[in-house]
Amino acid sequence: MPSPFQARPDVRRPSPEGPSDPASEQVRRWIETPVEYWEECQRLYGPVTALDLGSLGSVVLFSNPDDIRAIFRLSRDSYEVRQFNEHYRYVMGDNAILVQDGDTHQRQRRLLAPPFRQDLMLPRAPEIRQIAEGVLAEWPEGSPFNPRPGFHLLIFQVLVKLILGDLDSVTSRSLCATYRDAVLRQVGSWGPWRSFARMHAPLRELLSREIRARRDDAARPGLLTSFAQSRYADGEPLSETECQDHVFSLMIAGVDTTAISIAWAMHWLCLQPATQERLRADLETLPAGAGDAALLELPFLDAVYRETLRMYPIVPTPSGRKLTREAEIGDYLFPAGATLVPCSYLVHHREEIYPDSRTFHAERFLDRTYGSYEYFPFGGGARVCIGETLTQIEFKTILEMIVRRWSLKTTVDQPLGPVRHGTLLAPPESFEMIVHRRVEH
Repeated sequence: MPSPFQARPDVRRPSPEGPSDPASEQVRRWIETPVEYWEECQRLYGPVTALDLGSLGSVVLFSNPDDIRAIFRLSRDSYEVRQFNEHYRYVMGDNAILVQDGDTHQRQRRLLAPPFRQDLMLPRAPEIRQIAEGVLAEWPEGSPFNPRPGFHLLIFQVLVKLILGDLDSVTSRSLCATYRDAVLRQVGSWGPWRSFARMHAPLRELLSREIRARRDDAARPGLLTSFAQSRYADGEPLSETECQDHVFSLMIAGVDTTAISIAWAMHWLCLQPATQERLRADLETLPAGAGDAALLELPFLDAVYRETLRMYPIVPTPSGRKLTREAEIGDYLFPAGATLVPCSYLVHHREEIYPDSRTFHAERFLDRTYGSYEYFPFGGGARVCIGETLTQIEFKTILEMIVRRWSLKTTVDQPLGPVRHGTLLAPPESFEMIVHRRVEH
């Protein structure tokens, strides 16, 4: 494909190359077989590949850590992400942080990020355990089943409890019922969330009542109270619509990501009984009465968490940056209008950084510390995910409960390949496992 990009004049190197297929074919492969397509692009064209993705225009896929560093360091006024993230707008709303740019994004981030600090999220671990108890109690011992729908329900309930402060109110029950009816029946694509989006109107009315009540009563628990009470630096409060959009954003961005990651952890642990046993041994080093902060610091539990997110990152292609002015990345000068896309999946599978990268090997994270441009499952720069700490707490708390109580067995002999779940990479719906309750000693 003729490249629209220029090589730096002092470097004898051609402009980045890419496939010559029609844009429609490139879009189809990007959506339907992303991993295979990304790997093929890297194999044929190297770590910088020029693509034409239809409505997104000229897109450049990157898998070199040095280039990733340069992209993440771009000033926030030199690019926009809303075009790349536009598909989130219809399910999250116009005020979703994922479709904001520049100063607006930064303004929202200052309000939304503080409640997700570790010191504020860690006390929620007991609530996570309580909700998980109900889901894990329904696992069919000795019979093959797919645990992933249960993980989606579990994390959704955690988010509702976090947002509203309880699971028993009319609003909480309505949200959970809508999720079960419109989303949980089919967890394999964006389709269920379209159904959820069609029910926004009645849900927004319920949330409006909650928001008005919380403007008058700052003592009510839940993040929604924080949204309702928050004011921007100029003293302006968040509108009801903004508060609603932030709730929907948390439900969309904060549920599937964590649920899918825990499902992948189940798959890898099922395939590797020795890893299961080492993880149990790591958990048994916790002294009686040790707090949840100590759990987060367990070395092998942390290694399993990190390796799970290395294999299939939370966000395999974090927010593509559409340049508003030209930018130099590596050997190339890219014009305004080009969209630069870091690919965490490809970086996480570079053999010189992660030897035997296709194998789940948690020990690699005990042997080495990786830089933030070599390992970035939550994106990076000004767009790094604000929910990283919550995801880690949910993942480790739930995994501890599972591994202590259950022995996990596989129903397959080989690793399963990922399938698209919206923008994420999930285990196929055929994924199943078998569990047996462990005898307490």
